Amino acid sequence: MGNFLARLCFAVTLMLCSLSANAAFVTKVINKTGADITVTFYNMACQTCQMVAKNSNVAVAPYQTVTFSGDYAGEYFVKNNSPITVEPVSVDDSGYENNYGPLPYGNGVYGVWIGGGANVEIRTSAPAQCPASAVNWGAGNFCSAVPVATTSGGSVSLTNSVAGANGSAVASCSAGTWTISSSTCTANLTVPVGLFATDGANTGSININWGAVQGAGTYRLQQRKQGTSAWTDLVASSATSYNWTGRTDESIFEFQVRAENSVGASAWSAIETGYIRPALAPVFVSQTGIPSKIGVGQTFTFSQVWKNTGSETWTGTAYGTSHHAANGAIQWGIGFTSFTGSTATSAQVTTTMTGTAPASAGTYTLQRVMQKSGTSYGVPSTAATVVVYDTPKCTAVNTDVSTTFNPTGTVTATLAGASSVETAVLRVWGEIKGESNGVDYPLSFNGTNWVATFPVAPHLSPDEVKINLKASVSNSVFASSVCATSTLVYQQLPLPAVTLTPTFGTFGDAARQGFVVNRAGGEFAKINVDLGAFSGSLKARVEVLDPADGLLNVALNGINAGQQTSVLMASSTLNATPSSWQQVNASIRVSYADPAAAAQGKVVVVPIAWTVAPAGLTVTASGIKASTPTVSASIAPSGGGFSSSLHGAFNGYLRLAPNAGTVGASQDVSSDGTWTIGNLDYAQLYAAQLVAVARAVPPAGITLFNPLEFVSPAFGLPVQAPLTVAATDGNRENDVQVIWPAVATGSAIRYRVFRDAAEVTPATGISGIEFIDIPPNRGTTYTYTVKTMINNVVSQSEASDTGFVPACRAARLIGASLNADMSAINGLIERWECLEGATGSGAVDAGTASAVPITGSATYRSFSYVLDPALADGAHVLRLGIESKGVVINATRSYDIPFTLGRSSISLKSLTILYDGSTAQPGLEATSIGRFGARMEGGTGLGFAEEIK
Repeated sequence: MGNFLARLCFAVTLMLCSLSANAAFVTKVINKTGADITVTFYNMACQTCQMVAKNSNVAVAPYQTVTFSGDYAGEYFVKNNSPITVEPVSVDDSGYENNYGPLPYGNGVYGVWIGGGANVEIRTSAPAQCPASAVNWGAGNFCSAVPVATTSGGSVSLTNSVAGANGSAVASCSAGTWTISSSTCTANLTVPVGLFATDGANTGSININWGAVQGAGTYRLQQRKQGTSAWTDLVASSATSYNWTGRTDESIFEFQVRAENSVGASAWSAIETGYIRPALAPVFVSQTGIPSKIGVGQTFTFSQVWKNTGSETWTGTAYGTSHHAANGAIQWGIGFTSFTGSTATSAQVTTTMTGTAPASAGTYTLQRVMQKSGTSYGVPSTAATVVVYDTPKCTAVNTDVSTTFNPTGTVTATLAGASSVETAVLRVWGEIKGESNGVDYPLSFNGTNWVATFPVAPHLSPDEVKINLKASVSNSVFASSVCATSTLVYQQLPLPAVTLTPTFGTFGDAARQGFVVNRAGGEFAKINVDLGAFSGSLKARVEVLDPADGLLNVALNGINAGQQTSVLMASSTLNATPSSWQQVNASIRVSYADPAAAAQGKVVVVPIAWTVAPAGLTVTASGIKASTPTVSASIAPSGGGFSSSLHGAFNGYLRLAPNAGTVGASQDVSSDGTWTIGNLDYAQLYAAQLVAVARAVPPAGITLFNPLEFVSPAFGLPVQAPLTVAATDGNRENDVQVIWPAVATGSAIRYRVFRDAAEVTPATGISGIEFIDIPPNRGTTYTYTVKTMINNVVSQSEASDTGFVPACRAARLIGASLNADMSAINGLIERWECLEGATGSGAVDAGTASAVPITGSATYRSFSYVLDPALADGAHVLRLGIESKGVVINATRSYDIPFTLGRSSISLKSLTILYDGSTAQPGLEATSIGRFGARMEGGTGLGFAEEIK
């Protein structure tokens, strides 16, 4: 009963309804949308109370539930604050609903009655729907499509479904109505195909038709006269054919058509041509009786059939055929020939004529054309080719050779001046056998000439010298006849005459000449072949054969007769013959090089013998470091060893390079290929370039035209050191003398001296044969070595000797002089501690010697020799003697010391005291500033005044 009353209350909006007096309740607002909702809750506290706002402007967020409580009855004011449309629905506890309808944005509804406790649900409002019905767009609404049914606010992409256009659009649904946007609609028409226009089928009209195009509304047809450029519309309609009537112009017209609709047009079709039926349109049908071959001046009868395809009937003598003067056609003696009777449209007429062949042979054309009153119409008749023959002829029969010597060869004959010939035959026979034994050879036409090739052999007899030829010609009109004859000379060839000249060496006898083959190159002879009268026109072939007729050389094919030509053994032959001087029998076969000439079998065979000289050997040589200059040499093949059994005997020589005189004695080369030449004069050869020579010694009976020599590269003797060196052994006081004998004379010869491996001469050497060395240490023995240097090349050998300077040296005078007062001679003596002692003695002017004391303890000591006061002034000599103990060299030394006495020059005569430049008086006292001085006067050595400070 309560639910019934509630439903009754829902039905009576804004009416007061009591479910139960003073009953408290709870109600909810449930937002099931994405809209923002605001509600105000009104409550009636009693049945007779006023409805008052209990909760004002309460926000209910999307998908939020808000709970309210009331006392008696209540209702809501609902406001939609979002752009979407919603629907307030009250739902009681039994599920009964009351929908208050769509509530758009910004609107509110008052009086959502809930009585004593129903809930309010905010739901999404169902939009209006657009139907699935056709929509159109584009020019004339040509494009169309059916969208699917869509609710309001939705949109659909459309594609045109109507033939003849491409299009697209967007259909948007709004309140049940479709709106079109973003639309395109362009023509998509195919080009009309099958355009056809009649060609002469209709009199005065041309019928044109074409294939339909899907989507086309109309077709535009245009025409122009062939040869012009501007098009003109004929018709624009929905039909696919058009009959262009009322035409009198027989010209050819061109047509084109295109499809069109309200949004565009297709491209133009391919061009078609058409024309009305002409008044005169003859067509050649056939012809009979025209011969393909005929003789000059002969006649023939033929017929032609013509058809009238024009609109005009052929009646009277103005219609007929005449000679078509084109493409080389001739008249054949036939002028204009009229048709007989009347020939209507599509009818045929036959005309018969007699022609006459021209008087000159050749190939001619017969062709006629339909004419009316002298004017030609239509296409001429098919050109007929007729060959006109004269009597067959030729002027000569020529051969490719006038003379032959080849019995197995062939000869080609050609007819000259051939005319009107269809077949030709050549008869050939030998002079000895006669024509009755001749052979017929058909001649064939090669497009230019009549030619036949025949063999020589069938027509030869022993000693035959001539072959005869006869040519006969014919054609299908005239009989065969002989037109020319000719002859061919057959020549017998002489035997070749052979002259062989050895080029390297020879042996043997007249029965079998022997030849020495130069292994380096293979040549052994020059050959001269005489072919007699044919020497200038034919060539020879030369072969060297072994006893089994195997080829030993590269055959000389085509050598000039009468000229010297080298004959060589093949390298393969020489490689197979390793041993030198081995004699082998062979033969030389000489024939004709030309195969045609060789066919006569004229061959000469000359027996020979041959042997091979050694080759491919290399000589090496060098000087040997020895007490006397010596050269060692050897000969050997490349990459192998020398063998006298393979290479033969040799003599060894030494020559001045490049090819001067022989040096030293020759030697027999040993079996291993070596030889040595010694005792050479180094003084003569030290600057020379030498070559070692190995000369082949052929076996007895073999003669070489020139010595066969193998020569080494040029070389020089090694630089030779002096044979001996002598260095002094302490017999020189202060140095070592090194001497040696000269190895040779010449400005290029230098010597370098070494002391214990340290060079003491300049690096450029010295030219002399002596060197004085002051060694760093006395008493030490050094080894002195001397090397020779020539043109900056230093000898590898060397000579040496030891030498030294004595450890101690005798005392010696360093210097001496007269003292100032000329009373003694004082001096300095070097005296080493290593001496056991040293004493001195002295004598003036060869007087009696007296002892001179040597004082001091250092290396340099002094002496003083007192002069006799009575010794007169003048020149004197003091002879000083020094005796050293403990040494051998210069143990006694003497020195002459010259001096001059002049004692009178230094004697004093007076002494004067000066004051201010004047003689000072005795007792003078200087009371003021003044100068004192002294003046001395005496001998020639005195005389001066000196200031006293």
